[in-house]
Amino acid sequence: MKNIKVYTKLVIGFIIIGIMLVLAIWTGYSTAKTIITVEDPQHYLRSYQICSAIFFVVAAAIMGSISFSMTRGIRKSTAQLSDVAHQISKGKVDIRLEKKNNDEFGELVDEYQKVVDNIRYQAEIAEEVASGNMTVEVTPRSSEDLLGMSLKHLVSRNQHALSGINEAAYQVSTSSSQVASASEALAQGSTEQASAIEQ
Repeated sequence: MKNIKVYTKLVIGFIIIGIMLVLAIWTGYSTAKTIITVEDPQHYLRSYQICSAIFFVVAAAIMGSISFSMTRGIRKSTAQLSDVAHQISKGKVDIRLEKKNNDEFGELVDEYQKVVDNIRYQAEIAEEVASGNMTVEVTPRSSEDLLGMSLKHLVSRNQHALSGINEAAYQVSTSSSQVASASEALAQGSTEQASAIEQ
């Protein structure tokens, strides 16, 4: 029953109900047709009532089991999805969904897991950037992935800013070594002039 789609369960249930209804009508018709010619109609009517009761009990049992199965599956799946949505709304992203059936709700659980995985991936990227890793590579899921595209743009701009800072630091380092060389040359010239004056 776990691998049967909800739609298929409903169709099977309606087919069984239809078959039971046709059997009940056919039995009623044949009973009415036969009761006219039977010597003991009361006994025949009791047999018909027993047969009708059996049809009713079987149909009710089948409908009840299908209804119970479907209701339980829907309730479990929607409760799980609701719980996951509540956890995501609180910022929790390390969530694993358990697929209970391979029906439409199972497919919905699979799609929901993809959403959770994407949110987790984007949170991990943001965490890497926040910890100072500006070399992280961001891969948006699609061109409509607004958060993924924004993270990619943020990392790209940060990388550009860091390369500008590195370039400025290199220029400052070069300039300071030139100033240091000039200061050294000046100091040496001053020392030579002081020696010349002493003599």
